[in-house]
Amino acid sequence: MRKSIAVLAAALALMGTGAWAAPVCERPADAAALRTAALQQEMMVAGLLCKAAGAYNDFVLSHRAALLESDRALMAFFVTANPRRGSDDYNLYKTELANNASLRALRDMLFCARVAANFEAAAGRPLEQVLTSLPSPVGTGNITCRETAALQPSQVATRR
Repeated sequence: MRKSIAVLAAALALMGTGAWAAPVCERPADAAALRTAALQQEMMVAGLLCKAAGAYNDFVLSHRAALLESDRALMAFFVTANPRRGSDDYNLYKTELANNASLRALRDMLFCARVAANFEAAAGRPLEQVLTSLPSPVGTGNITCRETAALQPSQVATRR
């Protein structure tokens, strides 16, 4: 079972590699939307692979409004960056996040413990606060936003 999940995740990751241009990254809200998506995808994978479906459901239900708002902001981020392909880029990004989290779960023996600590840290706290104080860091995949006062709207996020 674990091997078939790894093969599927690797195949999906290869399909998505390099398929889209890096979007514009101009506001801290954009970086927050990217981090929120990464956190949610990682927690979803943990819910499935770490037998933490209850913790994932609690997270989603307790942060539902903030997650929906962030998801709308994420879609707007990609559509603004590429009006013709923004929706596709959004879907590809979220798929890549889930694939990367699945691969980490298969390679990292402490993945489930790390995400369990994040579930615990998220309980009863506003999502904005959760994002700034996670015990285990969450990567945003292929996009890196630089949050500085000198960032100009025309600057582009970099792909890793």
